[in-house]
Amino acid sequence: MREAQVIPSRRVLLAADDRRFRALACTLLSRRGYSVTLCARGEDLAEAAVRERADVVVIDASASLTAAAREAARLGALNPPVGIVAVSGDPHTGLAALPVLPKWSPFQALSAAIERVCAGTTSGELTGVGL
Repeated sequence: MREAQVIPSRRVLLAADDRRFRALACTLLSRRGYSVTLCARGEDLAEAAVRERADVVVIDASASLTAAAREAARLGALNPPVGIVAVSGDPHTGLAALPVLPKWSPFQALSAAIERVCAGTTSGELTGVGL
């Protein structure tokens, strides 16, 4: 008999305007044991991350990679820093400082990225994670 993999409880703030992605990611992350909070459109992401005590923010960078990079910098400046996983519908986007995961990649890729970012932020290092 195989034992289910136990994932430590992580608080994830999900910032995405794409309703299909938001619904699917929220459902799959919740089933995997993550505590997921949705960030409302127009809400200050850094304030929401502090209020929700988020370990990581998953942000849909499809609309603007530059805006996502600015948010990542703000989240990284918080004490303690909050990690970010950027996703995009365009798998060929990304910056050296903010790699981007394809939005519709297998769920395991998103989960692994969240865990890598959380591991980096606990050691004081903020990283954006892609594949």
